[in-house]
Amino acid sequence: MATHRRTSSLKRTQQRMAVLFILPALAVYALFVLYPLAMSLWGSFFLWKGLRMTEFAGLSNFARLFVFPSDARLYGALWHNTAWFFGIMVFQNGIGLLFAWLLFLRDRGAAFFQSVFFFPAVLSPVIVGALWRLLLAPGGVVEWALNGIGLHQGSLTVLGSSHTALGVLIAVDAWNWMGLPVLIYTAGLRQISSQIFEAARLDGAGNARMLFSVALPLLMPALGTLTTLSFINTFNQFDIVYVMQGVQGNPSYSTDTLVTYFYRLAFGAEGAVGITDIGLALALGTLLFLILSVGTLLVLRFFDRRTVEL
Repeated sequence: MATHRRTSSLKRTQQRMAVLFILPALAVYALFVLYPLAMSLWGSFFLWKGLRMTEFAGLSNFARLFVFPSDARLYGALWHNTAWFFGIMVFQNGIGLLFAWLLFLRDRGAAFFQSVFFFPAVLSPVIVGALWRLLLAPGGVVEWALNGIGLHQGSLTVLGSSHTALGVLIAVDAWNWMGLPVLIYTAGLRQISSQIFEAARLDGAGNARMLFSVALPLLMPALGTLTTLSFINTFNQFDIVYVMQGVQGNPSYSTDTLVTYFYRLAFGAEGAVGITDIGLALALGTLLFLILSVGTLLVLRFFDRRTVEL
């Protein structure tokens, strides 16, 4: 009986100590995450005059998002974020899977090539955007190289054309983070038992068949993680657009995203007069939060159902 009391007392002490250690982190999280989130949601239901809430507006701020002139900017930015996400899934995560598979098959020198692929990820997106803006500018290194090998003649205007600018930014973002899927996929491949691949080879499967029929189903947890991170990152895209194309998403809003549109509304860069509309900006922020929350839950649920357990 005394032993039971001592054990219960020890558990209560451990629980109190655990709470004491967690409280500072919870306080910081509540102050810098939960409180701003709650205030943003609350402020989206009010009209604003400058930086001051004036009167309750209900859902009128949300309604204004879907009518002229806000609807064109909203739908355009939403389409660009969606295209960005699918572009990243193909060019970053898809090509990253192929690179990881090649490194897995090669094995020798894999660590060196992983470091090479991951190097751009240690650079800030601001630095990456500024670097590629210089490289792709008319008269820049890329234009000089393409002219030199005969693949292009004249001035390079990929960032100045509404037909190519968004694709270029997606490619730059994929280049920046290519090392992450390579690293995660390689780690996932090494967790798969070699006996599974040996059995597939005995059944006559080639490298391509083993990748898509054997390895990929077993990499669903890794693919789910990367898809979730890619979804959150692309719908929060701001840095590269701001550095390479400006806050307007030039040319002609062809690279505009939901976050750059939010920035213009909140800081007075939207429209010719440049007047802030914080109520509309907070409504857009709340809508973006809902998109991220629902989208992330759907992605996690989708891949959880397709996870193969060994």
